[in-house]
This record gives sequence, structure tokens and C-alpha cells, in this order.
Amino acid sequence: MSALACLVLIGGHTKNQGESNCMSRRFRAGFAATSALVLVFTTAACSSSKKTASSSTTTHSGPALSGTPVKGTAIYDLGTQTAVDDQEGIKVGVAAVNAAGGINGHPLDISVCTDNEDPNGAAACARTATSDSSVLAIVGTGTSYGASVDPILTAAGMASVGNSTYVAADFSCTVCFNDATGGFSSIGSAVAAVKTLNAKRIGVPYIDLPAGATLAPTVDKLVKPLGAQSVGVIPVPVTAADVTPQAAAEGAAKPDAIIDGLTTDLFAKFIHAYRQQGFDTPFIISGGVFDPAGIQSQLSGVNSNIYIDTEYDHSSNGYKTFLADFNKYDSSYSNHDDEVLRAYFAVKEFAYAASHASSLTKAGILAEMNSLNNYTSDGLQPPIDYTTSQTGLGGTAPRVIVDHIWMDKYQNGQFVPVGDGSAINVFTGTSS
Repeated sequence: MSALACLVLIGGHTKNQGESNCMSRRFRAGFAATSALVLVFTTAACSSSKKTASSSTTTHSGPALSGTPVKGTAIYDLGTQTAVDDQEGIKVGVAAVNAAGGINGHPLDISVCTDNEDPNGAAACARTATSDSSVLAIVGTGTSYGASVDPILTAAGMASVGNSTYVAADFSCTVCFNDATGGFSSIGSAVAAVKTLNAKRIGVPYIDLPAGATLAPTVDKLVKPLGAQSVGVIPVPVTAADVTPQAAAEGAAKPDAIIDGLTTDLFAKFIHAYRQQGFDTPFIISGGVFDPAGIQSQLSGVNSNIYIDTEYDHSSNGYKTFLADFNKYDSSYSNHDDEVLRAYFAVKEFAYAASHASSLTKAGILAEMNSLNNYTSDGLQPPIDYTTSQTGLGGTAPRVIVDHIWMDKYQNGQFVPVGDGSAINVFTGTSS
């Protein structure tokens, strides 16, 4: 297993509601019978609380839909807060698509299969999907067992639309079409700090595990060509109750900016401890786990000089549509971070591909995805071109097509773009 395969799971994407140990899906993947619980989202309106994302049936409020449903499946580590967010994004995305007329008049129907935190469970979900002729694609999948899932999808010729790139198998999966940087955003935040904050010394607190130790060396591969380096490479035990010593050691290293290599609650605890010692260094946190409300609740009193690497353009019309859809179809769900948005985006992307495919078949969807070269979803991303290959990192991740983040600053309860708001390539630091 390469260092990069371990590293990509380390960083500011791990939530702690139901996944407090760092062998969770964002961290665990480098280390390493289908569940009866399958949720199906087909309605145009739905409701849930912050902690649950179950299916519901309500009256369809959009144009009349008829014909065979257009089906997809998502595979998640069900039971984690991240998975709850992903499912919520799928629900609202499906609701919005169906309210707008579905797929050329056909209802969109996406089921969710849990891998039960097990590679065999993930493989079983993939086999079930590929053996069902009515399922056309995997949509918005968030499993970290790509090594088990991707070969099955490849052999079956089934597209994985909007997959998360977490492990080495995802980086070269020829039927996988990522819609965000995934685990690369944490490394990319170091590049963004160099380019937007002129940081030359990047602080890297990390989970005290072998995979965590690969974070700083990989960051150095990207920032040293830009004239920067990692400092304050501080291991933090995942079970640490008091991180004051580690925060003090980080401050002593005099970083210009500090990136996130910890779990959500541990990083929040680290920021509190660091600020309490009088340091005001910029922290860069992940938009995949923090939205403005999350910062307000978890970083109250220490939220000055907080920057956010986001995986989508929050100033775009597409982002405004995302918020409006949540307000319309599930206003009770208060979390609108980039993990929720990633799943929502995947649904919209699948719907676009299905609406334009030459046939509503697995082969038709795969062919359409392979030909997409200008997909943006109303500005949420710069034009995505799946006909190309990724050349960053020496060409070791050819299928990480979406390769950029944005840098925002938290101000007055909002995310405000830094500089001109351009997207930043996580491998090279170039803007677009």
C-alpha cells in the first residue's frame, strides 16, 4: 500500500457523530451478505432530523412522472454522521430532480446500501447493484472500500457517478467519475495556504497512527516546489482528553498556517487549546465537515482567523440552488456542508447523464459519462472534463479528474471567498 493510499484518508473530513475512532471511513481505507437495510429515495419532498436520514413517502408536487423509474444505488458506511449527510444530499437531490420532471418524465429512484464497515459488505452491495438490470449506475458513493467495490463495477461496466476518491483503487478506476477532491482536499489546503495566504511554514498536527505520519511528507511533495515546507508535525493520540501539550508544541514551531489532520472533535479541541495559549495562526478546516453553523457551535470564542477549504464554489448559482432546494424539500436539516453537497451534486450529475444518454442502460450511462467534457452544474465546479486524465503527483492518480478547491474565510457567520475566489488546483496551486 502506498503512502498516498494511507494519506488521502487522513485529514479534515472525518466526523465524529457515530464514528469517533479514526479507523472510520475517511481514515480507515488505507488500512485495510448485503445488508437488509436498503433505503430508497423517490419522492419530491422529504423530511428528517439532523441525526437521521430515512426514506419517506409524500405527495409528488412536480410534473406528472410516468414510466419505469431510472434507478441508481449508493454504497455507504451506514450509521456514521457522514453517511447521514450523504443520504440527505441524495434525498434532496432526488426530490429536486423529480419535482423538475425527473429523467425525461421518468421518476428518479436511488437506493442506499450499507457496507456495514466491512469490505465484504461493500463488495456484496456492488454485486447486488451490478446484477440488477434495472440499476444503471452507482451514484454519490461514499464507501472507503474502493479496493473491493471498484473491480466489480469495472468488470460489469457500471459507472460510479460522483464517487469519493479515498483509496488507491479510486485513483485509477476507469468507471469512476469523481465530483470533488475528497481526501485530497486536506493536502490541497496546504497548497491553497501557500498560494492565498503566502504561508511558507505549514503546521501539520496529525492522528498518531502510521497512516497519519504520511501526511506531512506528502504535503511537502506539493508545497516544497512552491517554496514552503511542513513544520510542527505533531502526533495527537485520537483518545487524547487534553491536547494542550500538542498545541503548545505546534505553536513553538511557528507555523504560518495549520491544516487539519485530525478528527472533527479533536481538531476543534486542538484549536481551542491553541488559541487559549495566545496563538492566532490561521487554521484551515474542511468544508466537508464544517458549515458556518458548525463553526459557530464548535469553535465559539476561537473562530477568528479560520479559513475553510471548500470543494465547491459557494458563490455560484449552483450553490444558491442547493440551499434553495434544501429550504424547499427539507428545511429541518440544518447541516449544509460540502459532504451533503457532494451527494446532492452526484444526483444532479447522474440525472444529467441519464437525460442525455443514448439509452437508459448501464452501457448508455457509462458512455455518456465518458464523453462528458463540460459539466459544471451551474457553476458549482469549473467545467469537468472526464475525457482527460490527471497528471498531478506524477500521474499516479489518473482518475482524480476534479482536482481543485476554494479558499474561504469565516467572517460574521459566513464563508467569504479569499482573494478573487478562483479555484485552486490541489496538486499545482494554479488558479482557474
